[in-house]
Amino acid sequence: MGRIYVETYGCWLAKADAEVIRQRLGYERASTADEADLVLVYTCAVREDGEVRQLARIRELAALGRDMVVAGCLAKLRPYTIKTVAPRAKLLYPAEVEGGREREMRILPRHDGGLIYTAPLQVGCLGNCTFCATKYTRGGAGYVKSADPDDVIRHVKEAVAGGAREIYLTGQDVITYGFDMRWRPGWSLPDLLERILREVEGEYRVRIGMSEPWVFEKFADQLLDVVKQDHRVYRYFHLPVQSGSDRVLKAMGRRYTADEYRALVRKIRRELGDHVFVATDIIVGFPGEDEEDFAASVKLVEELQFDKVHVARFSPRPFTEAAVMPRQVPDAEKKRRSKILSQTALRVAHLRNGLRVGQRDVVLVDEVDHGLVMGRASDYRQVVVKRGSGDGLMGRFVEVTFVAASPVYLYGEIRG
Repeated sequence: MGRIYVETYGCWLAKADAEVIRQRLGYERASTADEADLVLVYTCAVREDGEVRQLARIRELAALGRDMVVAGCLAKLRPYTIKTVAPRAKLLYPAEVEGGREREMRILPRHDGGLIYTAPLQVGCLGNCTFCATKYTRGGAGYVKSADPDDVIRHVKEAVAGGAREIYLTGQDVITYGFDMRWRPGWSLPDLLERILREVEGEYRVRIGMSEPWVFEKFADQLLDVVKQDHRVYRYFHLPVQSGSDRVLKAMGRRYTADEYRALVRKIRRELGDHVFVATDIIVGFPGEDEEDFAASVKLVEELQFDKVHVARFSPRPFTEAAVMPRQVPDAEKKRRSKILSQTALRVAHLRNGLRVGQRDVVLVDEVDHGLVMGRASDYRQVVVKRGSGDGLMGRFVEVTFVAASPVYLYGEIRG
């Protein structure tokens, strides 16, 4: 059996796709490229700066002379550029992950050890955002393909039985799961989540992946009811707003207003209480964004008190409408706005984390990084529980009292 070295860039769906490819090829994992017979690089095409870094890394890995596959969104978006830096590499597009010419969502990755199992539920998106290149590489503008719920349940059962303690329900836009089946019974995200909790026994946690706000709103009541009824679902929601300005949202092709987004976040917190984690994405420097538009984004962050904000400078991507829009914002101004918004987001996140100091929660210990043993609270907040080794703690649920906070972490003491 051959050995494969895998590097993955981008989202959790990319990680799941890379694992499907590895398992389909039948290769064992190699810890370094030097040890491998085959090198697989699964790429992301969302941002220009990420593209530059990935191309440099692909060139570096290609120089080793191993057999090489470059897969994913950048392979579809920039095939000739990749062939320039890695002439011998085979390209594999996202639609070809299962071995055919279309992604049918009939092959899900098997759990192969570890505490986390990533379950890809769907590909595609109902949106048609003017800045997005992913709709060209994976499908969008109404295209959705969903995995069979029976397959998802079977894989999750096997993962939990095999030691997984966190189940990541992921996709290009996970809330659209089942749209291709017109959300018939059992083919919606709330239905699937409810079935997982009912049929998969054991103590584990489920994380819901990124969801488009305007679709999420249609399922909010049903989904929040399921979340409220079972502690095994992280009180975590990733709802990208992209801008606080209605004018910019319209130019982006987003299907909601800032006030409609505000109402959704407030509804979530009203239903679940303040013990909930809301993450979002905001793009600064979108074409035509002026100071008033930018100020609206800053105000939204301060007003809604997001627990985490992924701030991105607008990056013109090939084949997108936004790349050729007039009034492109200079890079220096994008950098300035990014710094201001990032500082605001960190200050707000620190305040939000500080609200939990003195409280108790059950934390799943799942990571050791640079001598810090960390886990996830019931709202997916990251918690440092001790320094040193994680021996005897990894994969355990421990009761913790939160004693301090930073913008990124809570710090806790294990009780008993």
